[in-house]
Amino acid sequence: MKKLVAFLCTVFCILGLTACGETSAELAKQAEQEQIDERSTMMIQEYLFQEMLGLVDYLSEEDLSVTVSCYDNDELEFMFNDDSNMFFVDGHGLKTAVESFRITKETAGALKTAADGSFLIGDVSVKISGNQILANADVQCEKKDANVELIFSNDIFLRLEGGSLNTKSTFGELMEKAALNTLIGMGTVFAVLILISLIIACFGLIPKIQGAFAKKEKEPEVPAAPAVVQTVPEIVEESDDTELVAVIAAAIAAYEGSTNTEGFVVRSIRRRF
Repeated sequence: MKKLVAFLCTVFCILGLTACGETSAELAKQAEQEQIDERSTMMIQEYLFQEMLGLVDYLSEEDLSVTVSCYDNDELEFMFNDDSNMFFVDGHGLKTAVESFRITKETAGALKTAADGSFLIGDVSVKISGNQILANADVQCEKKDANVELIFSNDIFLRLEGGSLNTKSTFGELMEKAALNTLIGMGTVFAVLILISLIIACFGLIPKIQGAFAKKEKEPEVPAAPAVVQTVPEIVEESDDTELVAVIAAAIAAYEGSTNTEGFVVRSIRRRF
């Protein structure tokens, strides 16, 4: 039993020492990486930012920028990545940086330099993000201030992988853009509301338009011929009262026992129906 306990204690001690060894190695590696990052940051801040800024600014001139665009990435890397230079570039990154500088300098103007030829820049801030190092600083241009951002590879070469020159907007320009965006947004909303109101107002005209088209599509009805009313003249039979008078006179004479009817005069005859 004692041997088993001693064996388990030995195993635990070995595992503990191994864990401590791994932790020490990780800490040492982390400390070494921090030193590398610190040296890279100092190199970029002290001279590399100025050097790269000078190269990109020089190549962004009108004639040279056209020349740079004619070369492919491998040719640019062969031209600049040699032992005589203290920096390295990526072909594609150099092209994008030169094009950005060329476009922005058309509105901001050329970069200002001091008496010794160095650029008038502010403090260079460096941020390490994975395999890249982002460095940016404010610069002074002839027409308006701008901001430069350069991207370096996070290795021993510190290769330029991209860059851009962006103008800095003043407070007045920012307010003007905000007012313009607000005006466009509100104008669009009101325009849509007016359009919807007009569409709703047109709904009342739809039945009238449909009724007008329906009347045109119906065939014209043939008017019926007026009924012919035949007037039958009333035939009034007029009887001759002479015979009736003679008959009445003869009847009266017979009643009186006389054969002569000359003494009788019939003045009127009344008919009863």
